[in-house]
Amino acid sequence: MSSQTYPNRSDFIHNTHSFSINLVNEAIRSWVKRAFDFTLAFVGLIILAPVFIYISILIKRDSPGPVFFWGTRMGKHGQSFKILKFRTMYERLESYQGPPVTADKDQRITPLGHWLRDTKINELPQLWNVLIGAMSIVGPRPEDVEIAKSWPQDAFEEILSIRPGITSPTSVLYHDEEKLLSQDNLMQDYLKRILPDKIRLDRLYVRHHSFFSDLDAIFWTLAIIIPQLSKTKIPEGYLFAGPISRLIHRYVNWFLIDFLVSLVVAYMASFIWGIGLQAPLAMGYLTAIALPVALFFSGFNSLIGLDRVLWSEATVDDAVRLIISSAFMTAILFIFNYVQSIYHWIDFSPLPPIMILFIGVAAGVGFLSVRYRLRLLSSTAHRWVNWRQETSRIGERVLIVGLGEGNKIANYLLRQRTFRTAFSIVGTVDNNNPSQHGMRVSGNWILGGIRDIPTLIKRYDIGMILSTIPHAESENEQILEICQRSHTRLIFLDDPLSMTNHQVTRPQGQIDSQLWSEGHLEYKAMHDVVTGLPNRYLLQDRVRHAFLYAKRYGTQPALVFIELNTMAKIDETFGHTVTDEVLRNVTEQLKKCKRESDTLARFGFDKFALLLENLPSEREIEIVVERVRTALSNPFHVDQHEFLFNARIGHCMCQQTCAAFENPEKVEIVRCYGCVMAKSTINEKEAVNTYENILAE
Repeated sequence: MSSQTYPNRSDFIHNTHSFSINLVNEAIRSWVKRAFDFTLAFVGLIILAPVFIYISILIKRDSPGPVFFWGTRMGKHGQSFKILKFRTMYERLESYQGPPVTADKDQRITPLGHWLRDTKINELPQLWNVLIGAMSIVGPRPEDVEIAKSWPQDAFEEILSIRPGITSPTSVLYHDEEKLLSQDNLMQDYLKRILPDKIRLDRLYVRHHSFFSDLDAIFWTLAIIIPQLSKTKIPEGYLFAGPISRLIHRYVNWFLIDFLVSLVVAYMASFIWGIGLQAPLAMGYLTAIALPVALFFSGFNSLIGLDRVLWSEATVDDAVRLIISSAFMTAILFIFNYVQSIYHWIDFSPLPPIMILFIGVAAGVGFLSVRYRLRLLSSTAHRWVNWRQETSRIGERVLIVGLGEGNKIANYLLRQRTFRTAFSIVGTVDNNNPSQHGMRVSGNWILGGIRDIPTLIKRYDIGMILSTIPHAESENEQILEICQRSHTRLIFLDDPLSMTNHQVTRPQGQIDSQLWSEGHLEYKAMHDVVTGLPNRYLLQDRVRHAFLYAKRYGTQPALVFIELNTMAKIDETFGHTVTDEVLRNVTEQLKKCKRESDTLARFGFDKFALLLENLPSEREIEIVVERVRTALSNPFHVDQHEFLFNARIGHCMCQQTCAAFENPEKVEIVRCYGCVMAKSTINEKEAVNTYENILAE
């Protein structure tokens, strides 16, 4: 099997294995949930039978009609069912023909019905629906059939993939839904303001529900019946991970795991020192050691907030705090052992100090291992994938240019699951610190400088260059030329970083909502970051279009290239800020030299181009060139500095002299630039030959 198809096979095996595990877990969870529902419903119906009888009598006295209401609701997998409730409306025609949603002070609701709805007692008969398997105790609230059909298709399939429930986080949050709706505009109010958020919350429940989160939902449902709590706004985080879930997952689970780790370590220490001392410690004493170790460790973790860390996403700082917690626990053991040696509170001899040190260190390693187990496994798998990529050359080979923050971001992106089988990082090149060449930085080898890129492309069969160098750096021009000659893809990481910087440094309170829009991203891709002019890609597209148009209709296009020879020295001496301001001033002057229909572009660090279309004669281009020369002969003032340019200007009447004009689809603006600038020093025939030689390269 070829290396190109192997990653897909590996992903297929991994996905199949994960899918099988998920199926088993889902089957077990579904069985446990159904057993819990059946048991609670069965016991609840028996215990609440006297209450049902009493409520039935009250309903009969309150208004004529049946005790129960059978309504049609949308159930699991889109199958409708009859939901059972205590009747809360008058037995009238408008009660059945009115809106399926009720608002506060709805005239259809009886006086007793208002109390039944406020206390949620009217929902208790749904225990029968739970018993027969149409509903669950906890699940998305069943919606009216017609309203459910109006849901988005993906939401419909996701929410109805499980049984609806008597209660849910959504019903807890919207327990006062009727008070939020207006009687005058009831359905529109519900469909626009309430329903979208209920759909969102129900989808969150389907994705993240568990046995303990269901217990939380039941807890909150009982809590909001208390008048003092019914007016309290419960945060969403506590709805999906309430007190029971937090107690189990953050405290009980970790305490039990830490206790088992401590017990294993204590037995290991007993075995080691028992052999050496010929006096094995009693099992009870070992348990007595493991219990305080786990208690001290778990208690200290709670004090410093480690119980709230999601360990699958933990940082190095979290690991350091965990080590501090282990050291604290070891110190407590030393103190306890010292006090025991003096007062003999327990009928056992004090432990050797080296044994306590072993227990502390080994327990600390164990605590770290169980918390970072997923990270350790994923790190091992990641190293295996990297080794396999290096040996099998899986994915397109990528060379990163530049170190610093951009390099770290590039490494992070390319090592994500989405890209790691599509791309393989060969290494990094950097010009700033030659002493690091040959060393390993951020997981990659520094293979050399930018001048070494052509050799590296051939040696490692590199298909893509990822430049993390800031956009204004002159090295990007060199990289661009290398990639064009070798037909290697080039991606600049600086544009998204500049956009992020713009968001971070914008004035407080100002929100640039259009910055990340699709249209703005397209604009950024086709325009220069500093000057806002069309960049090389947009210029090339417009040149091709102008050539095709001229060839078909006989018009005359022309190109003017301007090179500012001293710009690199300005950037090196004064920095990016001053350089960018100078470039913007130059841009404003060049804009005054062109017509509205002409295109002024910046296609290199110190290079501008002017595309002129539909020229009547060669005289017009000479006028434009003279305007440009005059505009650039004046000094530019930035931050009390004066800058003069000895600009190099070349021009070309494309239809008359350009060799690329015969095949506009193959025109390359950088090659046009080389041809035009060559024309300023050699004759026209040699210029045409120069362009043909560039094409041949």
